[in-house]
Amino acid sequence: MEENPFKVLHVFGKAYDRGYAYGSLMADDLMRFIDVDLQEFYKDEVDQIPLDDLPKWLQDIIKDPLKLAAPEVFDLALAYVYERQKEHIASSPANVWDEADGIVEGMCSVKKCDAASYKKKIRHVNMLPELIRMQCSMMGAWGKATPNDEKLVQLRTLDFGTGPFANVTFLHVSHPEEENSVPFASLSFPGFVGLVTGFSKYVGQCEKVDDVTGKKRPRGTYDGQAVSMVIRDMLQFSETKENAIEIAKNAKRTWSVWLGVGDTKSQEFDAILYYMEEARVLNDTTLPALTNQSYFEDVAYIDKHPQPSSSDDTMTDLVKQYYGNLSASNVVQNFPRLMQSGDVHVAAYDMGTRVAYVSRGMTDSKGQFLRYAYEAPFLSFDMDMLWNEKKRTAVE
Repeated sequence: MEENPFKVLHVFGKAYDRGYAYGSLMADDLMRFIDVDLQEFYKDEVDQIPLDDLPKWLQDIIKDPLKLAAPEVFDLALAYVYERQKEHIASSPANVWDEADGIVEGMCSVKKCDAASYKKKIRHVNMLPELIRMQCSMMGAWGKATPNDEKLVQLRTLDFGTGPFANVTFLHVSHPEEENSVPFASLSFPGFVGLVTGFSKYVGQCEKVDDVTGKKRPRGTYDGQAVSMVIRDMLQFSETKENAIEIAKNAKRTWSVWLGVGDTKSQEFDAILYYMEEARVLNDTTLPALTNQSYFEDVAYIDKHPQPSSSDDTMTDLVKQYYGNLSASNVVQNFPRLMQSGDVHVAAYDMGTRVAYVSRGMTDSKGQFLRYAYEAPFLSFDMDMLWNEKKRTAVE
C-alpha cells in the first residue's frame, strides 16, 4: 500500500471552485486515469456494453470489432448516453457540469492540456455507471439488531470486477456553498462528479445495481438523470432519509437499482426499489417479500445476487449469527470477507459513533486483482473531523 497511498481530498466553495481545486491537486491522477487506465479498461470490457437499449446504428458498430477500436466504441456509447442525459443532469442544483469544467480547467492549469477536449472526455466518463452494471451488497442494522440497541450501522460493498478502479479509489470530501447543501464525502474515482458510494453529515447511502424483479430487467431509459447524479443530490441536499427518498421519487429516473438510505436523526434504514416507473420505499418488514431472504427485525439487507434470490444464504447466515451484536466492528471484520463481496471498495457507516470505515482493493498493471477490498484492512474516519476540516489558502 505504501506505493499507492490512500488519498483524501477536501474541496471548498461553489461547484466550479471545488472542481478547479480538485483538478489542480489531482492533475496527474486525472490524466493517467482518463488517457491510459480507462483506455485499457475499454479494450477488455467492450463486449459488456448492453446492446438492447441502444439504437441499432450503435449496436451495429459495437457488434463489428473491425469498424472501430474498443475505446472509440466505448466513447460513442458514452457520448450517446450523455446527449440523452445532459439537460436532465444540468437541471440539478448541484451544478455538476460546472464542477466538471472546474476539474478540467484546474487540471489543464497544471498539465497545459486542451481543456475543450477534456471537458468532453470527462462528461463521457461520468456516464460509465449508466452503461456498465455492478454487483454489490448492502445492509442497514439498528435497534434490536445491534448491541445494547445501539445506533444505525450501514454496509455498502462495491463489486465492479477487474480494471483500474480499485487502485484509484480515494475519499473525496466536499464542503459545498450552494444553497441548502450539506458537507458530503464519496469513495470516488478521478473525474467522477456523480456518486456511487458515500455519506454526508446526516445521511448514509448504499446502492446495488441489479435487476429488481428476478426476471427481465424492468423497462428503463437513458432519457433522464443518471442514477449516480441522483445519489449525489440525495447526499448533498438531504438532512434526513425522508429528504433523500423524496429526491429519488421526484427524479427523472433511468435504470433499475436498489438504493439504501439511513440517517443520523432516525438512526434507521430504508431500501428503495428504484426504477423508471417508481421509487418504492421498503423496510425491514416489507423488503423480505421481494428478496426472498429471511426477516430479521431492525435489519434491511440485500446480497450481491440478483433479487429476488435465495441462491446464496451467506449474508442471511451472517445476520443470523451476529444478530443482536451487529456492531460496526463485527460487520466490517466479517461480512465483506465471508461474503466475498466488495472487490473494488467497501464502506461502512456507524451513525452512532459517527465513524466511517473504508477499504479498497489493489490490482496489477493489467487490472487483475492482487487483493480484494474485502480482504484489505479498513481505514476509519471520524465524520465530524471530516466536516470540520479547516479551509486553507494556498500559502498555508
